[in-house]
Amino acid sequence: MTDYDNVQYRPGRIQTINAEQELVLKQVWAHYLKYWGYEVNISSEDIKYKESFVPSTTTVEYGERTGELGVSNGLVKTNTRGSINSNASLKSNTKKKGFFHKGSAEIPKAPADSRRKRDIDANCATERYSPVVDASEQFKYIYYDYYKQGYESEEESEDDVSDMNSMDTFITASTSITDPGSYELVQGIEKQDNNVQPVGQPSRSFKVKPNAKILPCLAKYKPEELHEALFKALRNDLFDNYVLRFVRARKFKYEDAIAMLSKSLDWRRNTLEVDEFFLEGDAPSYLNGTNKGFIKNFTVGKCYSRGMDKQRNPIVLFKARLNYSADSPLEGTKRYALVIIEWSRLNLKDISESKDQCSVIFDLTGFSLKNNDLPAIKFLAEIFEAHLPEILGSILIHNAPWIFSTIWNLIKNWLDPVVASKIHFTKSIKDLNQFIDSDNLPESIGGNDPYAGEYPDPKPEDGHPPKPKDSVYRQISKQRDENLVKFLETTKRWVESTNPDVSARYLQDKIDLGIEIAQSYVDLDPYVRIPGIYDRNGSLDLSI
Repeated sequence: MTDYDNVQYRPGRIQTINAEQELVLKQVWAHYLKYWGYEVNISSEDIKYKESFVPSTTTVEYGERTGELGVSNGLVKTNTRGSINSNASLKSNTKKKGFFHKGSAEIPKAPADSRRKRDIDANCATERYSPVVDASEQFKYIYYDYYKQGYESEEESEDDVSDMNSMDTFITASTSITDPGSYELVQGIEKQDNNVQPVGQPSRSFKVKPNAKILPCLAKYKPEELHEALFKALRNDLFDNYVLRFVRARKFKYEDAIAMLSKSLDWRRNTLEVDEFFLEGDAPSYLNGTNKGFIKNFTVGKCYSRGMDKQRNPIVLFKARLNYSADSPLEGTKRYALVIIEWSRLNLKDISESKDQCSVIFDLTGFSLKNNDLPAIKFLAEIFEAHLPEILGSILIHNAPWIFSTIWNLIKNWLDPVVASKIHFTKSIKDLNQFIDSDNLPESIGGNDPYAGEYPDPKPEDGHPPKPKDSVYRQISKQRDENLVKFLETTKRWVESTNPDVSARYLQDKIDLGIEIAQSYVDLDPYVRIPGIYDRNGSLDLSI
């Protein structure tokens, strides 16, 4: 595996969380695992309290080294496997007061007779690290059998393999969207009997008890739907860093973070078919002459991703003068916005460069009231606040005419304060250069880049994923599923750990597995996603 020890990760990511932040993340994961029915040996009462969890040696040391309990600006060097002090003890670390020192009066205290506190006291000195070499039968059963989450090998039937390879399963979203690249979707939570046991799946059944009422904010959702939606939302980023976007957005308050993430996962699955839109892209609709409003947004070239700002964030440029609400119904515009945003996620390099945000330029040169589209703007404000938190770097509103001031007075009331704080109004290339070098700005606004967002028309061969689903696809899919189950069980052990050194080793295992899972998405992408604009014009460099 490539060594990422020298990457300067941004604060509040899984590689750089401090002890306080790690405890909150443990609370988040403990609730989700119990919600889905995965066994966690901490009671539903005890997981409410930070004292029920033990921080890792590395996160305690990071907090002490930086003097930070929360997220701050700037970049820091990642904790590495080599930095784990195998001789440290909980006693020696707690003496340094790193993780309950500030704000402890505001944190609910665990009862004096808490069973979990007794477990920590009894087991801290004797706990031994036990890596998840192969996931347990129970975790496999819940993932594969109960939730029908995994890819199922069908090597026994040549006909089934042929069906998997067929591109005819792709149909356009004007009728209904199929997603042959995703794993089998759960249709219920009852086990379906099967005489043939797929490779890597459990050989026995278990009684699974999802706890949908573990938190009031989770009671309104179905465990199987959130389970499915979370795994489908993953791309080439780290699993934990996807979750941490929501935790950071809610200022490391675990219940608020769970409420936000759960609402977003439900939205992705049940309100708008975000992942299906992403996998299908624009080509089938263009080639079949369907979803004309959706496609018109692309062909006029009003929005594209290219270049990066001074913080290494990819740039998305929107040319407002080319936007006419009459060209596209709102639903088509929503779909267009989601596809552009999800494509932009592919340009992020969360692992190799800690590049996990995008900056946006709204070029208002030539803007008039006929270009105004308040419903679409309100939709964008909602998704950036509620469903894609922490993804925005800078937001530059460039060359706004005086008429925009009236519209701005409406828009600013829709914005989350965190989003609003990232907005900057610019008038000149000099203003823009505070954030972006001229080589990364188009000539139309005074930069040096001649590219103007021309639309590369899809060809017939662009109407399906580049690679047929073959034995390599099945091998990658199988390994990805195995790693996802191992990730969940490693997360359980990390959550339950009573010793900071052992916890640190599980935390590193989670990071390592997260890297493998992210890389497997990159490897699977040409089998499951229809090429989009940046594939066709050759500008996409998909990696981790």
